Amino acid sequence: MNAKELQAKIQDYTRYAMILTTVSVFLYIGVAFQHAGKEAMQIFSMMGTTVILLSGAVFFVVKTRKLKKLLQEQDDQ
Repeated sequence: MNAKELQAKIQDYTRYAMILTTVSVFLYIGVAFQHAGKEAMQIFSMMGTTVILLSGAVFFVVKTRKLKKLLQEQDDQ
């Protein structure tokens, strides 16, 4: 891959991580502050979704770091 493609992927993965983190925060706020009228299954499913989204965000952050390292190695050569 050339440097331009790597830079584009880095930007995309960074945006994905931010979006996933933002959505998981909203779900967590819904779980933390609005217990009235929700069944236990709804709360557990929202927390499960929060964990999955945060895991996805961590995945994209790790992927971004690897691509940045690869880009830096290509620049050094």
